[in-house]
Amino acid sequence: MPVTVIVVDLVGLLLALLGFHLAFRQDFVRFWWGVLRHGRPRSISPPPLTDDDPARYILRISGVMILAFGIVISLLFTLASYSLQSAF
Repeated sequence: MPVTVIVVDLVGLLLALLGFHLAFRQDFVRFWWGVLRHGRPRSISPPPLTDDDPARYILRISGVMILAFGIVISLLFTLASYSLQSAF
């Protein structure tokens, strides 16, 4: 398997993991955003996400889109590589 296929698959896997965490582990993502913003864990926890919070829907929609994009990029690039190798 060529190195480019492996690199693109790893990037797709990274995008899929990022999208999964954005969509389904939102408290974990908000904790790390706070750590990155302030340089250390905050002593007070951020307010919990409720069903009425628009940030929950934004994170879920963008997370699912990034998850799907990572999976599709990996699969299409790998399948195209295999089909091109078998054609020659």
